[in-house]
Amino acid sequence: MTPDEIIQKILKLRGITNPGEFFNPTHPKDIKSPFDSQPAIDLIRKHIFLNNKIMVYGDYDVDGICATAILWETLYSGYKNVFPHIPHRESEGYGLSIKGVDHCLAQEAKLIITVDNGIVAFDQIDYIRQKGCDVIVIDHHEPDTKLPNANVILHSKECCASGLAWFFSRDYLSKSTSLELATIATVCDLVPLVDLNRSFVKHGLVELQNTRRVGLLALIQEAMIKKITPYEIGFIIGPRLNAMGRLEHAIDSLRLLCTHDVDQAAKLAKLLGDTNRQRQDETKNAVDHALGMIDENNLPDLIVVSDTGYHAGVIGLIAGKLTEKYHRPSVAISIGETESKASCRSIVGFHITKYLRNFDKLLMAVGGHSMAAGFTVSNSNLPKLLKKLNNIKIDPKILVKKQRVDLEIPLSSINYELLSKLKELEPFGLGNPSPVFSTSGVEVSNVKSVGKDGKHMKLKVGELDAIWFNAKIITDGLADVVYHLEINEFNGKTSLQLNVRDIMTHGSDTL
Repeated sequence: MTPDEIIQKILKLRGITNPGEFFNPTHPKDIKSPFDSQPAIDLIRKHIFLNNKIMVYGDYDVDGICATAILWETLYSGYKNVFPHIPHRESEGYGLSIKGVDHCLAQEAKLIITVDNGIVAFDQIDYIRQKGCDVIVIDHHEPDTKLPNANVILHSKECCASGLAWFFSRDYLSKSTSLELATIATVCDLVPLVDLNRSFVKHGLVELQNTRRVGLLALIQEAMIKKITPYEIGFIIGPRLNAMGRLEHAIDSLRLLCTHDVDQAAKLAKLLGDTNRQRQDETKNAVDHALGMIDENNLPDLIVVSDTGYHAGVIGLIAGKLTEKYHRPSVAISIGETESKASCRSIVGFHITKYLRNFDKLLMAVGGHSMAAGFTVSNSNLPKLLKKLNNIKIDPKILVKKQRVDLEIPLSSINYELLSKLKELEPFGLGNPSPVFSTSGVEVSNVKSVGKDGKHMKLKVGELDAIWFNAKIITDGLADVVYHLEINEFNGKTSLQLNVRDIMTHGSDTL
């Protein structure tokens, strides 16, 4: 099987009918906005004409921070009476809150623009309107059966909030602006990297690699990043931007993105790096505690862990780790004095937000997507809610973790040309994962444990080197192997390597 034949099969399997657009996606500047920006533009210009204060009300995660930066910079470039507001996780909570709104109103705001929140904030938006303040909602989250009473709503689930903010910025300024922040948010918010989102990331990575934004340059230097790929965005840049909102106040992440002062950028980058390391310690301790509460021999369909010691800023990470390990939807709850906050992660086939909305009467607030959600519950209702969550039954087929394999190929098809062709499928991510191959009946040999705890294995698959992280115990012999291809760089030398996902004795079972 030639490299071109393999690529053609992968494209067909992924439903890609226009390879030209896939490999060379249209630049976002040439793509039509997913909404009509004009009503929002008209309302903003009305308030600018009246010299009214405008507040951009964002969120404390990467998407909310980047979207706020895009919108604030867009408006501030031509009007100085505009200010950002990033809610504090502990004192204000997720999304649009009455406390946050009161802060904006106390600043005499006459227009509040919510971004990355607001689509289900019915009571809060009614409250804003009753106070004589106008509201524009720019959001990508799952709407309810009705929409809030905002003056203007710009909503689309095609991309993340920063992508929507970027389109609005382009429409407002009548020119294309930098894709850097929209690219970071697109990767970190785990939206599928296909169609519009692929366009953002494919073109935005080039701009990000050549960024002149002093805050990003300082962050890249602090993290010692050499080349920026979706991995560096998702696992190095994103966690640093997120860390402030998890443990402190995300306004410092916003300041980093927007500053023009090199010295301030360096100080803020160090602060984000230090806070992220603290966040890592907090997460490890909390995850270890959560794992100790779970009976692996009697897993529930929905995993629920709760504790007064869980920091509200890391419960999303706890839920994510549990879902990753056990392939179950997970809910992690930080129990407070009078109310508790929860973060949820799900698996394909179980829409966690729609499920939680069945308990609207028990919850103070709920929002999210199919794969992630958050809610706040009064402690008086927590026992009732836990009973319902613990009794859920999910289709057993959904709970079976399946090993994804794109294509079975012979080892003889593996060469540098194939790897080069596979790189043209990048950027990889949700919706466009790195291709996974399988090869049956191959000789596995030279198996040896590596790593600090001996959890990983180096081995030979046929004549090719392979690495298997968190490996099962195996011995030499004929096997069926699942893997993806990569370049191994060591001591200045490069070689082809299989990154193993699974190995089974040949003929024992279907992978």
